[in-house]
Amino acid sequence: MEPVRVFLLKGIERMIDHVKSLEELKCAYWKKARNKKFQVGDICFLYLSGKGHNQVRYCLEVVDTSCRRNDAGCWKRPFQPDSDCYKLVALYPMYGGSELSLDKLESLGINRYTQFSCLNDDQSRELFSYFEK
Repeated sequence: MEPVRVFLLKGIERMIDHVKSLEELKCAYWKKARNKKFQVGDICFLYLSGKGHNQVRYCLEVVDTSCRRNDAGCWKRPFQPDSDCYKLVALYPMYGGSELSLDKLESLGINRYTQFSCLNDDQSRELFSYFEK
């Protein structure tokens, strides 16, 4: 069995309402890309940009690596169907604090401009500590 890996994703709220997706559908869908090779069980911290968030808001688990996108009602731009994407579910309620900003991520050694990053053990532990309270 492969070890669980931990990633940071950035969700752009002007394109998709990720909060609505996670509240109404109980999941989020993520487009596959060359640099994203998720496995079931991997963990993704979701940083939301826009709508007053600008924080890491969710800790998600990958539960499916090849599913049909079912979030058309959450798109703010024209919906782009996808029959082969990742499905993620929240492990904890949405983080409502203000301590997981870009400045905090940068203090952990995570580039504030990155859209996707594989986290090391120290970075993962620090982010988990905000959700496990």
